[in-house]
Amino acid sequence: MPDKPGLRRRRLVGALRRLREEAGLNLTQAAQAAGFSEAKLSRVEAFKSSINGDDTYALATALGADEATANALVVLARSAKQRLWWDSHLGEGLGSFSHFLELESDAVGSRQYEFDLIPGRLQTPEYAHAVIRHIRPEVEDDEIDARVQLRLDRQTRITTPTWYIVDEAALIRPVGGPEVMADQLDHLAAVANKPRTTLQILPTNITGHPAMGTAFSLFELPDGAVYATQDTLTGGIYLEDRADVAVYEAAWSRLQAIALDFDRSTKVVRQARNDHRST
Repeated sequence: MPDKPGLRRRRLVGALRRLREEAGLNLTQAAQAAGFSEAKLSRVEAFKSSINGDDTYALATALGADEATANALVVLARSAKQRLWWDSHLGEGLGSFSHFLELESDAVGSRQYEFDLIPGRLQTPEYAHAVIRHIRPEVEDDEIDARVQLRLDRQTRITTPTWYIVDEAALIRPVGGPEVMADQLDHLAAVANKPRTTLQILPTNITGHPAMGTAFSLFELPDGAVYATQDTLTGGIYLEDRADVAVYEAAWSRLQAIALDFDRSTKVVRQARNDHRST
């Protein structure tokens, strides 16, 4: 059985197929417009053969893509087979979380909602170690150390502007103990609303909200596509269908409207820090 194509290749083919469908062209017409054979384009869309950067540009422009979108798809085509920086972290042990890292790395902007923990790119090493130990109690210390290092590497390597909404409940549980949690909240207050980071806290005194029990992220990609991801214990669910993504975008908009403003959010973080430090 052939290997399942990587996420970048699936994203590329999906984007090219959407362009063809939006242009109202069948395979024969699209292939003729790009100077391809129908068989060649059919094999690309069926993941039976790859497509290089030059052919990607020719096809995308023939299908009506603007210059920025066509160039973004060329970059995607050329990066589809490249070794990724996180491949040195646990290799296959990352599972489908590697797809999250790919989207996070490629995105031009992202939005993330968390309801019971501090987002990974905002975690201190001690907090990250405690979180991973709770989630993966069966693994050896060296694997936990590798996963902590991955989170620290994400903080320096991935500079995607990200808007975070974090449930106030995540500030209350003393993950790692009161001192570890106090230090974590010190760090969170320090990075809140700095360049490339926007933070809102969703208060616990509201009666409910549209994403109860569902942590998720939204990634805006250079070619205009938007992916939604939902966390699971095995890595996550990845959604690109526009109708599905629209549900998450609507939930995000409602969360953003009912969360605390930036200044009040920072004050809540600092108050929670003081509460842990006084415990």
